[in-house]
Amino acid sequence: MASPRLLLALCTVTLLSGAPAASANDQTIQTVLTLSGINNSNIRAAFKTTDAFDSVHSCSAGSGSSCTASNGYGSPPKNVGNILCLPSNLTYSITNSCQSLLASGASQDCKGNPISNYCGGDSSAAASCAWRTNNNKSLTSWNWNLSFSNGIVSVDCSNSNYQGYTP
Repeated sequence: MASPRLLLALCTVTLLSGAPAASANDQTIQTVLTLSGINNSNIRAAFKTTDAFDSVHSCSAGSGSSCTASNGYGSPPKNVGNILCLPSNLTYSITNSCQSLLASGASQDCKGNPISNYCGGDSSAAASCAWRTNNNKSLTSWNWNLSFSNGIVSVDCSNSNYQGYTP
C-alpha cells in the first residue's frame, strides 16, 4: 500500500500539471490576428468557450505582424465568444462584411458573447453572439485582419468551421 505522503505527492503533481495538451481527437479552436502596415502591441484577439472551466485564450502580435491563440477541446460542438481589443485612442473602421458577421443573430435573441466585456477600457470589435462550432474535429478559426491606410485602421474578420451564431 502506498504511503499517504506518496499519494499526496502524486495528487499534487496531477493537479499542478494543468489540463492535458490537445490530442488528435480534439477540435482545435483558434483566433488569428494579422496586422498590415501597423505595429501595435496593444491590439489583442481573444476567444472563450462557454464551458464552465474554460479561460480566455488571447494573443497580441507584439512587434510582429501576426499571432494565434488556440486551444483543443473534446466533444464538439462548442459555443465560442470572439473579440478584438483595440487601444481607445486608435481610429478604426469595421468593413461591411465584418460588421455583418459580428452582428449576426443580434436581433434573433441569440446566446450572448461570453467575453463581450473582456477589453475593459479599450475599444472592441466583438461578435454580438456566441458562435457554435461544427460538430467535427476540424480546425475552427476566427480571423481578424487589420490594415492601416490614411490614418485609419481597417478591421476585417472572417471565420471557418462555425455553424453560425448560437440561438
